[in-house]
Amino acid sequence: MPALFHRLRCAFAAQPLSLRLFVWGVLLLGAVLAGGALTAYGGTVLVIWLWVLCMGGLCLLLAETWRIAFPGQQPFYRDRAFRNAFVIGAAVGVAVIAGLVFYRRTVYSEDGINYYAKQSLLFSSFASNGFYGVRTLLDSILTADYKMFMNLFISIPYLFLPRTVNCFMVCYALTCFVPMWFALLAVAKRAADAFAGVRRGVYYPLCMTCMVLWPMFLWPATHGMPDAFGLTFAAVILLLTADYRFDRLEPRRLVCLFAATFALVLTRRWYMFWILAYYLCYAAAVLLGAARRRVFGRVLGNLLKFGIPAVIGVVVPLLPTFVTALTTDYADIYGAFYGGGLLVNLQAQLGRQGWLFLALCLAGLALALAKPALRGSAAVLALSGAGAMALFTRTQSLGDHQSLILAPFYLGTAFCALAAVCALRRTALARAGAGAAAAFFVLNFANALRVPGAYLSTPLLSDESLDLTRRTDLDQMAAVTDFVLQNCAQDETVYINIDSDGYSGTTFAFSDPANPQLQSMILWESSVPSTHGFPTGIWTSKYVMVTDKFDTGTLVGDINRALRTDTPAAGHYQYMTEFPLANGVTLYCYQRTSQPDQAEADYFKTLFAGYDARWPELYSQRIDAYMAELGAG
Repeated sequence: MPALFHRLRCAFAAQPLSLRLFVWGVLLLGAVLAGGALTAYGGTVLVIWLWVLCMGGLCLLLAETWRIAFPGQQPFYRDRAFRNAFVIGAAVGVAVIAGLVFYRRTVYSEDGINYYAKQSLLFSSFASNGFYGVRTLLDSILTADYKMFMNLFISIPYLFLPRTVNCFMVCYALTCFVPMWFALLAVAKRAADAFAGVRRGVYYPLCMTCMVLWPMFLWPATHGMPDAFGLTFAAVILLLTADYRFDRLEPRRLVCLFAATFALVLTRRWYMFWILAYYLCYAAAVLLGAARRRVFGRVLGNLLKFGIPAVIGVVVPLLPTFVTALTTDYADIYGAFYGGGLLVNLQAQLGRQGWLFLALCLAGLALALAKPALRGSAAVLALSGAGAMALFTRTQSLGDHQSLILAPFYLGTAFCALAAVCALRRTALARAGAGAAAAFFVLNFANALRVPGAYLSTPLLSDESLDLTRRTDLDQMAAVTDFVLQNCAQDETVYINIDSDGYSGTTFAFSDPANPQLQSMILWESSVPSTHGFPTGIWTSKYVMVTDKFDTGTLVGDINRALRTDTPAAGHYQYMTEFPLANGVTLYCYQRTSQPDQAEADYFKTLFAGYDARWPELYSQRIDAYMAELGAG
């Protein structure tokens, strides 16, 4: 045993200083958590500590991936063309995001404030008590669909800045997207290595332009969604598997591959579709190549030696996540967001990307398939993209942020096309091609800004709208939130039942960052029948606000009708005041005057009988449970 400890100590001492510091940091954090004193009283210190470890671990992963993917080559900071393009391109990318979010005058809601709200929850839970913070964090990471993993990387510098959505977005541009651009530019470097004579001083800036001005990336990036951070780990996976055929086991490579896969699962649930599709295609390609080289048995053995422990290492710690993913009928609960199957989503991608960008990607795919060094990787990339899309669209439609599971294919093939352009023998032709590509990226971005009178409605360009909204109704919205603050204690709630004309409950709840208590005082509208169910908030809140929008077949419309017309529910409310909003919408405020009786309960059961037939646990059973609890009280 002493000899084993001696060998372990020598092996540890031989590691780079950065890795040793990271390991000591993790061990010290474990000791601190076990000790308890700092955990109980130093929650904010723990947030900073976790950020240092997360960012340190990410930097180590990227550095080690570079060394493995480009053996014998100089570090990135000594590659002048790569370094300059990355630094300048990242600065431009952050500036574009900051410019868009600070130009807007709007209020974000739904998915746009999801991670912003989680960041606030992370800070508040650690600020109250470190033990509670750790519990909240672990519960989120292990069980939730929307995990706090990305929030760990955003904590600094956001912890020291104004707690606004705009600052939050700029912070994740700095801490999440800058490393993402680095990893993807390394993929571009890998693609360029297969083409002789690539003019790197032109090629790298062109690739950065493609990434930072890509409308499909910019829409979620500037609407409160840091989901593109997952592409960092997808890029690492691509780099580590590009030329690895499992002829032998390489511990450093495999540790990095496992870490990137684990992190990608933690980023967003739907990246698991890409992981599954990619590894299935990659394993098939590796085994097919092994059969041709007559080393099938050895390669299969190495695949199993790594694959089985790796799957166990991912699934066991995240078992609640996988149980939820496997037992939840997402096709049912997300039915309201399902716009059709594979063909419908393919058509949507034509519009979202534009024909010219897709033509660039297809040209790059053809060029990659023609190159023996890229043929296998290109085939795996294309098939995994198609597989991920087919798996995902069985239950949901690809929105702007979910479409990021196709980004490895789009960007990987686009990089190949750009490398071919920059490798043209005639300098003038190469420069002309690069200039045309750069002009296209700028035009595609500018058109997505949708400046009135200055954009083209053409299938050649992306149909994304990057949204330059400057709302003029913030004062009217402030009248609503001022009423809530003036007439309710912090433990009382107001249910705002609106989901149209640019308004929802969340737009009011998050419209005043100076009063974050509104986020718990305002209950949001229940607008999705399969997800939200009967809103008991209309019974528990001091006030309920509705409109005259009686759209049939929607929860919001039915609740509006229940309070604004002569129904068994209306008698339990008293009109208080009203608030005129934009677009001719008026918000009517009612005070709840009595507890629900059986007549009101039966009325709502009848009103939502259609939904109840499909989701009884969300309607009649929820109503019965509430009434039973009310009677017991």
